[in-house]
Amino acid sequence: MLRHLKSSFWSFCSIFIRTIGSLGINKLIALYYGPNGITLYAHFQNLVSIVTTVPDGGINIGTIKFLANEDPTSQKYRQYFWAGIWLNLLCVLVALALIFSFSDYYLGVFLEEAGMVQWWWAGSFALGSLLLTYNLFLQAMLLSKRVLKWHVVSTSTMSLAGLAVVYLLGGELSVGALLPVVLGAQCATFFLMLPVLYLKKFIASFRRVKVPQAVYFEIGKYVVMALSAVVCLKLTNFFVRDFVISRFELYETGLWQAVVRVSENYSLVYTSVIGMLYYPRMAALVNEPDVLRKFVRSAFYLVMPGLLVALLLVYLLREWVLRLLFNEDFVVAEYLFDYQLIGDFFRMWSIVLTNLMVVRAHVRLYIGWQIVTALFYMALVYFLVEPFGLEGITMAHAIRYGAVLIFSMVYYNKYIRV
Repeated sequence: MLRHLKSSFWSFCSIFIRTIGSLGINKLIALYYGPNGITLYAHFQNLVSIVTTVPDGGINIGTIKFLANEDPTSQKYRQYFWAGIWLNLLCVLVALALIFSFSDYYLGVFLEEAGMVQWWWAGSFALGSLLLTYNLFLQAMLLSKRVLKWHVVSTSTMSLAGLAVVYLLGGELSVGALLPVVLGAQCATFFLMLPVLYLKKFIASFRRVKVPQAVYFEIGKYVVMALSAVVCLKLTNFFVRDFVISRFELYETGLWQAVVRVSENYSLVYTSVIGMLYYPRMAALVNEPDVLRKFVRSAFYLVMPGLLVALLLVYLLREWVLRLLFNEDFVVAEYLFDYQLIGDFFRMWSIVLTNLMVVRAHVRLYIGWQIVTALFYMALVYFLVEPFGLEGITMAHAIRYGAVLIFSMVYYNKYIRV
């Protein structure tokens, strides 16, 4: 019990500091650069996530599972550790090759706004993305050994380093020039954590290590699922934002992105709590179907009233929230909260059920669901933006996740049937 409380304490510390850091960066960028800056910052984060999602959401997740109960000196630990190292490198190189092959599409808006030598910006982005990827791998090693205190130090330092750079250099540099500096400050945490893991002897020896194909195959299952998230979430969001920028310009896009940023911050808290308290319990009950059904059913109906109250509170305070987290220029975006909050309610409630796809290893269903919902969302945005303007994007968000909730309730009906 004491160990669980300590784990929960460090996890909540991490969530709290990351949230404060994210809110602080959004606030400062809004003050220094207005809606245009918020648009470019969101676009840049999305670009970085295209590089890091497969390594962190696939390779690292798989590595954690296989290393959790292994001694760092064992042959198996060393095999999975170095498989993770090489697969991370491969994924980063492939992602950067994709981005630089279509640099006008992915980097054009940043290079144009930054007003600097293109190779300097591109090189900073590539190196920063690589170091950030390996820093996330080091954090995964800490999680695998349940060294939560140092994990909190790492994630907190990343958040606060980014916040410090924006505070010190915001307004001095153009937002396009500032973004790779923020990335550099965040990925510098790698050089702090590397000696920590070395002293704790979590860095596996490279001597006499031959990684079997079976090891790559085991981790590859998680890579496939993470790839679907990149294609169907990250690339979709990048495509939609690029479409909106071309349709409405940076200022109007920034108003919509401000509402999305508010959504992402309270969603971070919710999904982190679900990840700490709900998902591990589901995974533990996967071989006890009756108990799992009772647990899912109780959780599904338990979170619903809490979500309603929390989101209603956000709606009632939406003008104050925009003033607090951004500035006066963003208050005109308050009308966009209507459908955004409805969609968030559907999405957050459905997570209780969609997690079953991962727990029960329904890989084909998971990938198919990601693809269908992504295509459905892009089609909705395309057809709703013209008649409804920016509000059409939030309407598409609400319809998309309303459909996800209905599908998950029908497919997993036996888990929620009273």
